[in-house]
Amino acid sequence: MKPRFLLIALLAIASSVRADLTEIENQFRAAYELHVGQQHAAEVAALDLKYIGALERAMQTASQGGKLEDAVFLREEIQRVKDKGPLPEKDDGLAPVLAKLRATYRDQFGKLLAARQKAVAPIIEKFGVALVAYQEELTKAGKLDEALDVKAYREAGLFQKLTGDAISLTATKAAPDKPFENTLGMRFVPVPITGGPSEGKTIRFSIWETRVKDYAAFAEDTKREWLKTSLEQEQTDHHPAVGVSWDDATAFCEWLTKKERRRRKIGPKDVYRLPADHEWSCAVGIGKEEDASASPKAENNLLEVYPWGREFPPPKGAGNYNGEELKRNPMPVQSLITGYEDRFDRTAPVGSFPANAFGIFDLGGNVFEWCQDWYDPQNPDRRVMRGNSWAGTGNERTTLRSSFRSDVPPSNRDIARGFRVVLEVGTPAPQP
Repeated sequence: MKPRFLLIALLAIASSVRADLTEIENQFRAAYELHVGQQHAAEVAALDLKYIGALERAMQTASQGGKLEDAVFLREEIQRVKDKGPLPEKDDGLAPVLAKLRATYRDQFGKLLAARQKAVAPIIEKFGVALVAYQEELTKAGKLDEALDVKAYREAGLFQKLTGDAISLTATKAAPDKPFENTLGMRFVPVPITGGPSEGKTIRFSIWETRVKDYAAFAEDTKREWLKTSLEQEQTDHHPAVGVSWDDATAFCEWLTKKERRRRKIGPKDVYRLPADHEWSCAVGIGKEEDASASPKAENNLLEVYPWGREFPPPKGAGNYNGEELKRNPMPVQSLITGYEDRFDRTAPVGSFPANAFGIFDLGGNVFEWCQDWYDPQNPDRRVMRGNSWAGTGNERTTLRSSFRSDVPPSNRDIARGFRVVLEVGTPAPQP
């Protein structure tokens, strides 16, 4: 069976079997991240930094020698690596110095991939054994069609395919079409919306919180003032933009919409905007459990479920929350999560923790995210923020819930607050 038709068949698996497979996948992903993924990501990051250093030295040498073309090639390569762009498959027309550096990088990166595959092999084997056991269980129970579904799923081998630093299986099933990437390199995946005004619409969520590099392009182009914060020296281009008000975030969306319409990257009716409160609930996985017609205030804290599940405190690697690592932070915080610690004293680069089922990162922790809605429509003076942050806010057993809403004046700017963008597609985007 060809892969395209195989994927369609897998998406048609009965919901009960799919739920069980998802649970097995989640266990596989957790084991992978804990024993392989985090170390591999750190090794790749270290290799990239080493590569950038070599490129910068080579560019300096080329510049001092008056070799303009070589220097330009090297500068572009540095920016590509910093933007986490893919390494081109061909080196046609490259300066010899860059081709040599790329060859060294490819060799070292290949060794990291080989080491990862060797380390993950026992985990894949255990996953395969679990699938065989589940298939046998269904067979003994007389559920032959379901057993055949599991067999087809197992033989497809999709769970063995690693992309980047995470396993894309769950995200592929929830969002089978490829992420849409805009001119800033922001990536968007579709989220099905159940209930509310946008039910039935195509809403694509940015997989990351808006990054420093994204917002900096807007601030520079529009000359909009950007609040200087105590995090400025710590943040890279790939950290979430902070010190941004609701008005700033809305202006960014309007600017991005006009910019990409002019470049024909999106259609004339497509719009970038902040997510609605209920859309955000759908993205974090609780949309079906909430009353889409109720106000954010009415839904606040009702569901005792967290972005990582139902247990508390968070399991290791759940996200960038206000854990015990903040004891090292000279800036006081309201409270710490006893028994939890992550490796970031303040903000983390976006995508530092595993994505959720839709392929979206940091819907819990890192920074609070602005939404479109008024917290209390009867008293429209504060906007909704979702997702909590690295700094926390009071009773963590309550405020870390996926259903928690913070109510904040729209003019407020803070180092623990940022935003995420969604793309509402009115017409198919033109081909680039």
